[in-house]
Amino acid sequence: MNFKTPMPIFIVIILFANFLHAKDNFAPAIQVNEMIITQYEIDQRSLFFELLKFPGNHKKEAEKSLIDDRLKLKAAEKFNVEANPTALSFEMELFAKRANLTVEQFAKRLKKSGVDRVTWENYMLIPTLWFETVNRKFASEMSSSKLIDNIVSQSNARSEIQVLLTEIIIPVQLGFEEEANQRIAALRKIKSLESFSEAASTYSVAPTRDVGGKIKWQNMSSLPAVVRPLISGLSIGEVSEPLPISGGLAIFQLRDLRESNKKSKSSFVDYIEFKFKKNPKINKLIMSNVIICDDLYSFVNSTPESELNRKNEKEKSLSKELRNTLSELDQNEFVLKDQDGITSKLLMVCGRNETENLSKTDMNEISRSLANKRLLSLANSYLENLRQEARIVFK
Repeated sequence: MNFKTPMPIFIVIILFANFLHAKDNFAPAIQVNEMIITQYEIDQRSLFFELLKFPGNHKKEAEKSLIDDRLKLKAAEKFNVEANPTALSFEMELFAKRANLTVEQFAKRLKKSGVDRVTWENYMLIPTLWFETVNRKFASEMSSSKLIDNIVSQSNARSEIQVLLTEIIIPVQLGFEEEANQRIAALRKIKSLESFSEAASTYSVAPTRDVGGKIKWQNMSSLPAVVRPLISGLSIGEVSEPLPISGGLAIFQLRDLRESNKKSKSSFVDYIEFKFKKNPKINKLIMSNVIICDDLYSFVNSTPESELNRKNEKEKSLSKELRNTLSELDQNEFVLKDQDGITSKLLMVCGRNETENLSKTDMNEISRSLANKRLLSLANSYLENLRQEARIVFK
């Protein structure tokens, strides 16, 4: 389906139906209210899931997702949602990019394995329609300003600068000073935060090497007097001049800086908890493609039996284990763990703020977080109601 202009959803359904009846061997397999799902569709969706190495029983997952697709299509028709070719193209490009392929390359690979391009297009089309559908249905319920007011309080308290640093300490042995200086010079050319952290794990002799040289937030005033001048003039990503210390040389990279409210008592952390069936393929896709928190939302639709929750909570109210895990993460960093041998769990920090000194940007982030969380909950409840009300018959 290469849409040139937006089209009403009923036309999409007609095109969808024409494709289904273009084959002679399309026997009805499932009836969802007045809509039919053919055996060919189930076979195609099942093969598509198998090629992507989705977890679970591929046939059952295919049947379940196609039933949901029909319900979502009907809901989209009810709210006059039009197919958006730009959104569809974007989602397909993003999906193909996870395999380091273009859309055409990905489609050819699917075709070679027996999956029609239209199977992929329909799989990608439904989430774009559903997103717009639930936005229209729940538009009047999506105001989060009252929720924000409950956690935001303004303060004129004096603030100070805090810095987030990564350190590397290189040992200097007698007679090998030149080699140490050369290594320091090479390390100081690194601009990438990730690359510098990897270098810390490889070369540093500091205790922080086990965490990539990363140091937690520090008040500028609390840093040693000899370190402060080296840090004060740095831009984010820049590496300091070397600092001679006993037995070695130390350098620091500035990862981030912020103003901290001295009187703030309640720190909030905005984070995502994403659970899904253990699957090395999905782990690899996440590691390669998730840069910011919002990137994870695209995995909800493409990952069966997954659950995503975004929360903004007081750090003190968290369990000790969760608090310790999140404290080791910077904004937009995540950790992916095997939870029980069956389920994988991802924890990702989206931001941190102080309740008494939230900037406009902080408030916007909280608003977006609350809105996404609330919309996801409303959408899931709506879909569950559609399932319960539907007449579903297996032929």
